[in-house]
Amino acid sequence: MNSNERSLFKIKDCDIEWVCSTMGLPRDAFKDDQESPRIDVLKAEKTIDIEACPGSGKTTLLVAKLAILAKNWELPNEGMCILSHTNAARDEIGNRLSATSVGQSILKPPHFVGTIHSFINEFLAIPWLRSQRKKIKFIDNDIAQKDRWARLPFNTRSYLERQHAKPYLTYTKPDFTGNSEPSHTDTSARIIQACRESSEAGYYCHDEMFVWAEDLITHHPEVIQTIRDKFPVIFIDEVQDNSEHQSKILYKLFMKNNPSVIRQRFGDSNQAIYGRSGADGASTDKFPSGTIIDLPNSFRFGENIANASNPFAVRPQGLKGKGPSTNSSNEESKENILFLFDDNSIKDVLPAYAKHIIKTFSKETLQTGVFTAISGVHKADKDDNLPRFMGHYYEAYDPKKGNTSTVQKSLAQHFDTARQKVFQSNTTQPIVNSFSSAIFHIIESCDADLALHGRKSPHKALISLIQEDKIEELYFELTNLLIENKCVYSKLEWDELITPGIRLIAANITNKQLPEPRTSDFLEWDNALENKSYSSCALSEQDNTFQFPEDNPEVSVRLSSIHGVKGETHTSTLVLESFHRTHHLKKLKPWLLGKRPKANTDNCSEDSALLDRLKLHYVAMTRPSHMLCLAMRKDSFSDKELVTLSQRGWSINDLT
Repeated sequence: MNSNERSLFKIKDCDIEWVCSTMGLPRDAFKDDQESPRIDVLKAEKTIDIEACPGSGKTTLLVAKLAILAKNWELPNEGMCILSHTNAARDEIGNRLSATSVGQSILKPPHFVGTIHSFINEFLAIPWLRSQRKKIKFIDNDIAQKDRWARLPFNTRSYLERQHAKPYLTYTKPDFTGNSEPSHTDTSARIIQACRESSEAGYYCHDEMFVWAEDLITHHPEVIQTIRDKFPVIFIDEVQDNSEHQSKILYKLFMKNNPSVIRQRFGDSNQAIYGRSGADGASTDKFPSGTIIDLPNSFRFGENIANASNPFAVRPQGLKGKGPSTNSSNEESKENILFLFDDNSIKDVLPAYAKHIIKTFSKETLQTGVFTAISGVHKADKDDNLPRFMGHYYEAYDPKKGNTSTVQKSLAQHFDTARQKVFQSNTTQPIVNSFSSAIFHIIESCDADLALHGRKSPHKALISLIQEDKIEELYFELTNLLIENKCVYSKLEWDELITPGIRLIAANITNKQLPEPRTSDFLEWDNALENKSYSSCALSEQDNTFQFPEDNPEVSVRLSSIHGVKGETHTSTLVLESFHRTHHLKKLKPWLLGKRPKANTDNCSEDSALLDRLKLHYVAMTRPSHMLCLAMRKDSFSDKELVTLSQRGWSINDLT
């Protein structure tokens, strides 16, 4: 490919037939009725943005395109760069194409498939830090924060704890400034010093690598052309989740000043919600822009869910329901349901939802289906404005449960979390990652001078550090044992196989004696976890699960925040009313009633708070494959409005 032509290889119909066969898809898998926007995406040769609705199969589409391009790739020193926030594309390639030479070639140089962070680390930040002889031991938020907190003077830590203001100890500039504390104060100076000392010792937070990547570009702008020459083609998945920091540096690297780089971005701007407080999207190089291809056909759900959800999109695509998906059930789509309640009946909402699920779905679907109830607010300090949060529907709800960001403080906790994820995802990857991450926690305590970072997963990074074949064999034996038993173990296995093996592996990597009692405390047996397996019943203890009937459960409903289920697909989803400054769903009533947005317009002109509400509930309403339910206060509606909702396909279930 001549990069000056700014176009990809021409993809032909025979290439599409080949990739469908290779990926085990129907021959016409990418054809949609009269129009074929997915075929247009596959054949697109120039820079485009793909706005893909929920359930459009965009990851499968992206993998198919990558496979076709890789099969025809003939440039040994130039490659495709494929970036996302997670390794979903890498995993999909592995699952779909691992048995083929094409699938393996995409995952090797000259191509790059990985997260934005891993790309920045591998090609910019780490080489720049290494060139300055700076240590790199860990790139990990939890480890770096713990190290920096320990470096603060005792009186500073005490002051911050008294103020209930334990800060996030990080920086946004190469002089280690830019933390959230007011500048020119003693506290700020001590935080800057702690960040400086910690980084000089080799401890970094993930986002700080962008600081050093920018520093490299500032001192050596020629690196931009080097990157463009190496990767004349870039694909970005889930681009709506890009932060401003990420978007800015990617734009500078690949697109600024009209370069001869082909960029194709996949995302859904209508699902741009952020789980971290204060987080916001990109202002530089916004998505979508330029030439846009819409993918409005969803294979997740049918027309009833599509019609109800479409008005909530910031930029409605005219969703077309081509489902429902058969992943969890082979049944037909169900009616949309609106549960109405008042102060006296709010505790009846979840039982009524569970009863409706039992009445509506077959016994087989009750076993295989995924049933959830979600709310925009899942924890609150106040108890007014009923319903404010999830706890008003179910008093036993604990917002701390199911928090995947919680730091695992013991091997038992690592394994317990892994088993929960295995039950929910039906994959073994959580076991592999948890096992290798647990060993890394022990290695970190040895203060070994190792570069534990970069493009590799914890599993692959660990393998690369093991120094003896027999230790590598031991690691694989233990990993396979945990996979076969789904991380279920006895105390005998724990004492005689697992913990002695971990000690040998950690000692081999660090060449140091493991510190005590820290290692023993981390590896301590937990009687509560012996032979604990995760059925739906067991998950109710680990996760927030409402089971009905209580004495002999027929259905389990997982409870979560909307942020917590982003990216998931459910058989049925109940979206619960909640309160932040006002009741969310009541505020969005005009969109439910079909009054907004006006014909041939979108929602882009609404104020930022309303746009956030729309995005949040668009994500919520597009999770289910078969049945969408809402729960709202009855006094939110007039009788006339309830008639309108019935005419718009909502079945009303009045619990008052």
